[in-house]
Amino acid sequence: MSAAAAQFGITQSAVSQAVKRAEAQVEVTLVHRDRRPLMPTEAGRVLVAHIREITTRAERAIDEVRATALRPERQDLRLGMVDTFASSVGPVLIQDLMEGSIALRVTALSGLTHAHADALMRHEIDAAITSDPLEELDELMRFTLYREPFVLAAPVTWGDTLRNHPLRDILFEHRLIRYSARSHMGMQVERHLRRLRIEHPQVLSFDTSDSLLAMVAGGVGVAITTPLCLVQGAIHMPALSVLPLPSPGFSRELTLVTRRGEFDTLGPRVAQAARDMLTKHTLPAIVGHIPWLGQMADDMVWKAPFSEGNHIEGNHIA
Repeated sequence: MSAAAAQFGITQSAVSQAVKRAEAQVEVTLVHRDRRPLMPTEAGRVLVAHIREITTRAERAIDEVRATALRPERQDLRLGMVDTFASSVGPVLIQDLMEGSIALRVTALSGLTHAHADALMRHEIDAAITSDPLEELDELMRFTLYREPFVLAAPVTWGDTLRNHPLRDILFEHRLIRYSARSHMGMQVERHLRRLRIEHPQVLSFDTSDSLLAMVAGGVGVAITTPLCLVQGAIHMPALSVLPLPSPGFSRELTLVTRRGEFDTLGPRVAQAARDMLTKHTLPAIVGHIPWLGQMADDMVWKAPFSEGNHIEGNHIA
């Protein structure tokens, strides 16, 4: 009792009272008080063994918690990607995230933009690469990755005829094959047509770029699309003519969106990896298919240092 009191800096009486409280709590005698020196009972020896094990486990838990605090927040990632990004950039990005310096355990899914927004808010995914930055939601962090211009895709035999013609004249003469109104891409195109006060009958619309470009390649009409969408439907490229969209043009951004406070360290690293893959792999493929985009390719990937809410300003495609 005296040694314990000295070790903990309390009185011998306080130690004795603590032992009695422990005995009352477990409802057994822990110490033979009629022996000198004091000896633990069998129950006391069992309790001591458990206490030593519990102490070891508690110390190990504290060490693991401290070590975790020194690492990025998480080492697993459930990532949603819009279809065009998933098919064109996704394979090299996922490989880099899993086997590169970050070494994440990645679960990936693709689909339409609105599906990712819902999944992110329901905590079904951790991050999304999307064309809708969800600006109305304050609890999110956003990292701009890439901006690409909308272009005009037409059957290859129509290219010379349509070049430098106003969009209104082109759509007066040819059927517009649309992205479906439930896709973010489709909504962007429709807003642009409304700004220009161009009314065009809605006849054909598709969720996927592959189906839309197949129709254009087959001579059904023209489409307003983007370079990543064309890479996704690269099998149709030999039958397509890709032209700058007649002025005024417009563009779309792809943004990495995460919930605030969950990926504050990892989010910028994943965003940087995505930008690297776009620069090293995707842009060369785009320029290979559409050479005239080479003059603006350097401005398509966001180059400023990452911080929350970065958006492209002054280094964009008109």
